[in-house]
Amino acid sequence: MKEIKCTIIQDVLPLYMDEVVSQDTKEMVDRHLKQCETCQKEYESMKRKLYIPAENKDSLFDKISKKWRKKKVMISIVSVLATAITLLGAFAYVFYYERVIPYSGNLIKIEMQNDHQLVSHYYGESYATVHGTHPFSLEIDGEKKNISFIFYTKTFADSPTRNLIKNEKNDEQEYIFKLAESEKIDAVYYADYDVEKIATGKESWDSILKRAVLIWEK
Repeated sequence: MKEIKCTIIQDVLPLYMDEVVSQDTKEMVDRHLKQCETCQKEYESMKRKLYIPAENKDSLFDKISKKWRKKKVMISIVSVLATAITLLGAFAYVFYYERVIPYSGNLIKIEMQNDHQLVSHYYGESYATVHGTHPFSLEIDGEKKNISFIFYTKTFADSPTRNLIKNEKNDEQEYIFKLAESEKIDAVYYADYDVEKIATGKESWDSILKRAVLIWEK
């Protein structure tokens, strides 16, 4: 069994003497006092201070009680804060940490509507966010084309986004996202991208295109 430090025993001695400790703590202190001469002396010294003279007894108890109450309050505050931080972190992870949804032809489809508006249909249960770029020029196989990138993300909670146009189709949920400046788009690619990395030169649209999936072309 791991040896209990004398400092710990001496901290609980006032409560031990007042018989307000648990049975386990009492037995622990009893065992330690039988083996430790230093703590035995401290125990005898405390007994003299606590009970002789009698007029100092109440004030000493008050000091001990106040000290113990302060410790309990501090422990309670620290416990509450630690619990709150843990719960907040777990909540943020579940509801706000987004993962990219891998592309699947059965899950995501691009369609040109009669008004020449390009829309993306998502047939999954839900998603958190859809990211899409405005069309911009990029050289593909030696030819300049106006392309747009698009990708969907979800959280662990799979919370549906509030910014959706939701229809019912064949008893399945269908989420529709309109692509910006559809009339200018020659092709749509599916790939996740980080605007900050592109702005700082850590990544380029050409490198993103290499791992992108072509999901629509004029």
